Amino acid sequence: MGKEMKKAAKYIYEGGKRYKVYDTDETPVSQVSDVLVPYTPYFKSPIAKLDAIKRGLQPGAINDLIEVTGATQTDISKWLDITEPTLRKHIQNTRELNLGISEHIIQLFELFDKGLDTFGSLSEFKNWLKHYNTGIDAIPYDILDTITGIGIVMNELIRIDYGATA
Repeated sequence: MGKEMKKAAKYIYEGGKRYKVYDTDETPVSQVSDVLVPYTPYFKSPIAKLDAIKRGLQPGAINDLIEVTGATQTDISKWLDITEPTLRKHIQNTRELNLGISEHIIQLFELFDKGLDTFGSLSEFKNWLKHYNTGIDAIPYDILDTITGIGIVMNELIRIDYGATA
C-alpha cells in the first residue's frame, strides 16, 4: 500500500463529547451523532434501556444500525442471529422489534457510541474492529453477535481509554 494522504481534521462538540471529523467521503460524524441521538438516553440509564427493550424498538432502528455501523445486511443478520429475509421483513414491518433484537441493537449503538468517543473517528473505530486484538484474543467484529461479545469489546474500549492495553 502506498502512503495515505493526511486528511485535515476538525473537531465538533456535541453532548459534551469531542468528535474528530475528517474531510472524507465517509458518513460525517455529526450525521452519525444525529442518528444516535434518539438512543443515547438508553446508554445513561439502565431503567430507560430496560423500558425501551421491553417496549421494543421501531423497525427503523435496523436502518439506523446499518448507517452507524456501515455493516451489510448480511453482517447485521449474523449479529442479530436472524436470516437476511427475516431482517428485511423486520425493516419493512411497522410492528416493534422483539426484546432480543431490541436489546442487541441498543447494545450495538452503545458500543459504537463508545468506540466513536474512544477513537474520535468512526472510520478508525471500524478499522480497529476488523483487526485481531490480543487483549480479547479475537477480532472484535466477529464477536458482536452476542451481548457477552459486545460487553467484551466494550471492556476493551474502556481499557484503551485508561491506557491499559495488552
